Amino acid sequence: MNNSDSNEQQRLAALAALQIMDTPSEQAFDDLTALAARWLDTPIALISLIDSQRQWFKSRVGLNTSETPKEMAFCAHAIRQPALMEVADATLDARFAGNPLVTGDPGIRFYAGMPIASPQGTLIGTLCVIDQRPRTLNDQQRDTLQRLARLVEYQLQLRHTLLTSLEEAHELAHQQALNRRLLDSLKAGVVACADDGTLTQFNSTAQQWHGTNMLNLPPEEWARSYDLYAADGRTPLTTDDIPLVRAWQGKPVENVEICIACADQPLRHVLCSGGLLYPEQGGPGAAIVVMHDISEIRHASNMKSHFLATVSHELRTPLTAITGALGLLHSGTTDPSSAAGARLLGIARENSQRLNELINDLLDMEKLEAGKVALQLEPQDLRAAVVQAMESNRPYAERFQVHWYIPDGLADMAIIADQRRLQQVLTNYLSNAAKFSHSGGSIRIEWHLKGDSVTVSVVDQGIGIAAEQQPLLFTKFSQLDTTDKRRRGGTGLGLAICKELIERMGGQVGVQSEVDRGSCFWFTLPLAVSDNRQNQGDVPPP
Repeated sequence: MNNSDSNEQQRLAALAALQIMDTPSEQAFDDLTALAARWLDTPIALISLIDSQRQWFKSRVGLNTSETPKEMAFCAHAIRQPALMEVADATLDARFAGNPLVTGDPGIRFYAGMPIASPQGTLIGTLCVIDQRPRTLNDQQRDTLQRLARLVEYQLQLRHTLLTSLEEAHELAHQQALNRRLLDSLKAGVVACADDGTLTQFNSTAQQWHGTNMLNLPPEEWARSYDLYAADGRTPLTTDDIPLVRAWQGKPVENVEICIACADQPLRHVLCSGGLLYPEQGGPGAAIVVMHDISEIRHASNMKSHFLATVSHELRTPLTAITGALGLLHSGTTDPSSAAGARLLGIARENSQRLNELINDLLDMEKLEAGKVALQLEPQDLRAAVVQAMESNRPYAERFQVHWYIPDGLADMAIIADQRRLQQVLTNYLSNAAKFSHSGGSIRIEWHLKGDSVTVSVVDQGIGIAAEQQPLLFTKFSQLDTTDKRRRGGTGLGLAICKELIERMGGQVGVQSEVDRGSCFWFTLPLAVSDNRQNQGDVPPP
């Protein structure tokens, strides 16, 4: 591309940027052509803009047509130089003598055109005057035409400024909308305020946590939707302790934990960090605070603390019993062969078993969490497995004075499972049913085919479990009714271990229960049929 073509492309781009071609008439431009015709005493005055194919008249006086082909345009010649172009008699000018606009309507004889520049400086058209008789302009008229052309350029500059402002406003609105979408997509709550403390940002997550959009409410109504507390969840926050207020005041806000209490929502623990938007100006000033929901982390921490306290108790109790029993035997005050000695040995043995169960639970959970439990999945005779578990756990039944049974008429079935881990799950279910049944109660073990899996249920008629506590049963570090659990023993890890094991063997666990009506703990495992024999064999830890 040569330099001439490059300049033409720049000129056309500058004209296109004004977005003015084929636009309706505008009073500011019409006034200038009217003044040009009046002050220069010509029947025709035009503001002509030249694109690649035509000249188009943004404003015209004394001419009906709105455009002509570019090759006929006097103005196309005028914009080749920045100075005024004046043709006294077109019939005598070799460039225009044969032009249809000269030989035909409107019969141009005299032409004077002052080029007009775009805001970028390229020549895009003219302000011109035309007469049907030969003539010339005097110096004052030439000066007038030049001044009027500059006013046309001024109007184009205003248009360019307006378009730029509109484009910037559109881009700003687009960016603001994008920012809002980004903020609303965050799982964190984001709140911000202006220099005067007025809320300016309250993203959708913050709205959800606080129950409404605080931007739509006056500050005096905020307390109707939510309350703020310190990390303990009980001490109300003072105004000066609210993280956004602290940030607005220029005070540090880094990992500050507070609680949000909103109607129909559980107490929410959030971790807040933020500060001034323009810290170099100091506070008070515009500020922002980002909140992260740590409720689950806090709940898990509390459960773990409670679990550790429980484990400490559960470890200390059998150790104390063992130490006491062995101490009496060791001191010689009790003859090991006597009835009292036998009772002390029994206490030591029973508590050793209890301690061993506790340690096994802890080790199993650690292995499961670390993915170190390998399973040997193969067909198992379900009835035989249940009978074996019933026999192994008979001491539990005798201790709590309950009996368990298998209903008549159940079909023999084979399931895919790891033999040892299946016994572990059945033992946990049976021992829990025994511990939480009433003396003299019965416990039913049954199974039913459902699709390509078998559902095994252990049903008791014991104390039952409240509906709101049932979702916690298979959760790690979670215990229900602490006082009763400690009286009956156990860490609360058993069911969590069962859930992990059953799911790794391709099944599910669950419970249905009513307080004082009993409970049904169930699990499912794949049916051992030819279609699932590919599931048999070693299953290494993930």
